[in-house]
Amino acid sequence: MIYDCTDCSYSGANSGRKGECPACGSFSLVRRRGEGEETPPPSRWRIVLLVALWTYLLIHVVWKLST
Repeated sequence: MIYDCTDCSYSGANSGRKGECPACGSFSLVRRRGEGEETPPPSRWRIVLLVALWTYLLIHVVWKLST
């Protein structure tokens, strides 16, 4: 776990004994996930669908502007 203090710029793996920030002593620490636990990239079909829909939109815009 990584702790971030909302009052100062502390970001580290340790908190105080009572849950306070080791740098400023504030009790407003927020836990966040570790650096290795990222969300997976979007699946391939979603990217293909995104490109197809943008292409469809652009073709129709150009078609409307040309007529």
